[in-house]
Amino acid sequence: MREKVRIGLIGAGEMGVLHLQVMAAHPGVSVAGVCDVDEAARRRAEEQGLPTYSDWWELIETERPDAVIVATPPHQHVEPAIHALQQGLHVLLEKPMAATLEEALRIHEAAQGTGRLMVAFSLRFHGLYQRIWEHLQELGPVVFQWHVALGRMPRNSWVGSKEKSGGMINENAVHILYAFLWYAGEVEEASARCWTLGEGRTIEDSAVVQLVHKDGAVSTLLQTWAAQHRLRGWGLQARRGTATVDGYLGGRYRVSKAGMQLLEEEEFTEPVEEMYRRQLAHFLECITRGERPVVNEEDGLRIQRLVEAIYRSSEEGRPVRVGELR
Repeated sequence: MREKVRIGLIGAGEMGVLHLQVMAAHPGVSVAGVCDVDEAARRRAEEQGLPTYSDWWELIETERPDAVIVATPPHQHVEPAIHALQQGLHVLLEKPMAATLEEALRIHEAAQGTGRLMVAFSLRFHGLYQRIWEHLQELGPVVFQWHVALGRMPRNSWVGSKEKSGGMINENAVHILYAFLWYAGEVEEASARCWTLGEGRTIEDSAVVQLVHKDGAVSTLLQTWAAQHRLRGWGLQARRGTATVDGYLGGRYRVSKAGMQLLEEEEFTEPVEEMYRRQLAHFLECITRGERPVVNEEDGLRIQRLVEAIYRSSEEGRPVRVGELR
């Protein structure tokens, strides 16, 4: 019988708690310990009988886990991720890869050639996004795709700080950017306009982004955290058909093929935890089989460069070619 994979959790905030719940439910995982600077977070972990630490280095050195999940705010990704990789550990790093492109490059350098870094672009493991991807094999290449996200800023106190989160695009919209790249391939050029509409924030909380992919496809994102009411939807037009979704992770979706042929239409529902279960299962499979994660340091850096191009485009008032960023 294969021994359980021992995983340490670094960062026990909202996402960390979700990772902890998913790990606790998996028979192949043993939680080696939990690290958080917040005493209340450590106390919650202690109540579950888990070893707790206020220093991630101490967690790694004392518990010697097989892997770690880094679920800290983005500006605290660099040091624990690099140290864990240097110690030979497998790392599941919450998105985004880092708060800045410079920090992402450091993580990328440490991870290159190891096959041990997975970046948590979790939509890759979501049932609805997987279903639309499967339909694309029949519908053909994407011509254009869109995502509209009108909502309010998350409750996390650090999200509104540019230094800590990197911004709304960096901290949140990277999920959508990853899906855009997954469906339509590499991006050649980014054009964007960003605004800050809310008070007490050092980040952009509203943005319009247009991406031109290398094969000519166009992706558009409209997002705000300053909306007075919510609206969410996304979809795509492919060479041989159309897919639309009324929602984000669920809702009514419709897929049609050329000739007005309806392929599928129904209400999609799936517990949000399910994509994290699939994500963890893939991470464990890569560890036990010695395989490289499907979402790795190359994806993390690719998205980070795209984020930088978006911000530069907004600041400089011009389209920015992603290839300019090294």
